[in-house]
Amino acid sequence: MQTCIGFDIGRSSVKIVAAWADQRAEVLYPSSVVPAFKITDDREAERVQAETVLVNGREFFFGETAMLQGQDDLAGGMRDDWVYTEQHAALFLGGLKKLKAANVPNVDTALIIMGLPAALFASQKSGLSQELVKLAPRAELRVMPQSLGPYHQMMFTKDGQESAEVRSDDDSWAVIEVGQYTTDYALLLQGHTIENAFGSCDGMRIAAEHLQRGLRKRDFSVSLVEATDLLRTKTLRNFGERIDVSEEVALAVEPLAATIIDKANQLIGRSARSLDGILVAGGGAPLVLPALRKTWPHAKLTDNSRFSVSEGFCRYALAFNNYRRSQGKTGTEG
Repeated sequence: MQTCIGFDIGRSSVKIVAAWADQRAEVLYPSSVVPAFKITDDREAERVQAETVLVNGREFFFGETAMLQGQDDLAGGMRDDWVYTEQHAALFLGGLKKLKAANVPNVDTALIIMGLPAALFASQKSGLSQELVKLAPRAELRVMPQSLGPYHQMMFTKDGQESAEVRSDDDSWAVIEVGQYTTDYALLLQGHTIENAFGSCDGMRIAAEHLQRGLRKRDFSVSLVEATDLLRTKTLRNFGERIDVSEEVALAVEPLAATIIDKANQLIGRSARSLDGILVAGGGAPLVLPALRKTWPHAKLTDNSRFSVSEGFCRYALAFNNYRRSQGKTGTEG
């Protein structure tokens, strides 16, 4: 049976869900990448090999190793053409390496679903597909708007069957996926994907930058990486103390929530009242959900919202393979 993999290479972290037979695996690591360099400590040098990959003849550290050893600030991912960079390639190859280390079978020939920000999907789908084929030539690779991931998570069960709780031909849903670099939108009316409702606006990066400025007023200087983490933990480590920064986080999130609502009104506003619900997903979803519910009370947080994109892609891949088997096809046929 072909292994199915949902890949979400975000700007702050990489989330992967793999499924095969009746087993599953989840992988999570920071989206940090730096050129590799010599590690003099023998024990550490052996450990970093698990997070070292080769791209175009150059070695790169990725994940925790890149963050700790290279002090990567994640700034490299804050650009629209990031998917064409060696850093993005390193994160993809690193994910495949981690899956193999977790004993996931047949990774090289898996069906892999990868996402793109909705606003960039049309212009980058072909180019990203070509880049991925170079990196994993034996795999079956498909690219789709990442905002569809949470919808597929709802539509299909963990074994790729249609959920009995959703009537795909009658129900209508919107998706708001709050990531680090972008917030992405999708609208599905009675099972039809509405092309003009795909779109993107700023993501959690904006809230992190606001938080940086807010903490400077209290004489705390934090990096973008630390500010991003503080949005989740709300606790600042400062010379042995742990300081609550919940108020600063709440203030930092307000401008982002307003931006997300404004963009949503443009894309899905006319349909919002008649929707069965609005799925709110992504790492930033829990922070903005209260503000979204003030406007749309039928907005709801997806299960394990940080993994919603990769989980949904994995379930879609399983459903696609189930369909092919029902038609007597396997692998890349059909």
